[in-house]
Amino acid sequence: MLYRMFQKNAHCRPYLPHTKVLSASTLREMLSTYGSVYVKPVAGSRGRGVMRIASRDDLYQLHIENHPEKTFASFTRLFRAVSAITAGKRYIVQRDAQLARIKGRPFDVRVMLQKNEHGAYQCTGICAKVAGPHSAVTNVARSRGYVLALETALDRALGMPTDRQEELRKELVALGFAAARHMESYQSYAEIGLDVGIDKTGKLHFLEINTGPSHALFHHKETAAMYKTIQQVARNRVGGSG
Repeated sequence: MLYRMFQKNAHCRPYLPHTKVLSASTLREMLSTYGSVYVKPVAGSRGRGVMRIASRDDLYQLHIENHPEKTFASFTRLFRAVSAITAGKRYIVQRDAQLARIKGRPFDVRVMLQKNEHGAYQCTGICAKVAGPHSAVTNVARSRGYVLALETALDRALGMPTDRQEELRKELVALGFAAARHMESYQSYAEIGLDVGIDKTGKLHFLEINTGPSHALFHHKETAAMYKTIQQVARNRVGGSG
C-alpha cells in the first residue's frame, strides 16, 4: 500500500494523511476523529471508485463520483451501502485533508517528474487541478474540472503572497524528488506524477503517485510552456536511449 511504502521515507512521512485499511471499525473511528474521510480502492487511480463520507448531526452522507449524494440515519446502514460498493475488494479509509477551494471547488497539485536522456529526474511541470461541479475528486477528465497555473490557484484560493507561493513551489519540488527517489528504490520509472493536496492553511498533503502520468493534463493555456517541455523531454529520452 502506498501509505506504508512512503511511511518508510523520512522526507515524505510528514506529508501523508492518516490512512487505514477499510473496515467497519476503522471507518467508524476515522469518522469520529475527523468528521469526513475518503474511501479509496487500494489498486485504484485517476479518481475511480473514490467515495467521500461525512458524519454530521447523527447522519452520514455518502458522495460517489457522478452519483447523487446519499444520506443514512445510522452507521450500520452506511456501512452496508459501502460494503455493497467495495464488494470484497481492498479499500483504504483516509482523512479528508480539507483541501483549499476555488469558488467552492477543491483543488490539488500535480508535480511532474521525468528522467532526461541521462537518466536523471527533473521537474518539468507543476499545475493545479480544480474539481468539476459537485465532484468529490480532482481528476480533471472524470470530474469535468479544469487546470490552472499553481500561482493562479494559490492566489484565488488562499490569497497567498508571492514570496510564500515561491516557498510552496520549492517545497512541492523537493517532495516530488524525494518521492521519485523512494520509488526508484523499488523499481525504475521514466516518469512520475505526484498529486499533492493543499489545505486551507497552506499545508501540503501527499495524496497519490502515478507512474504513467498524463502529458495532456498540461495541454492548457496557462501551462502550455510546461506541456512543450514535457513532450520535448520525453522525445529526447527516447532518442537518447538508442
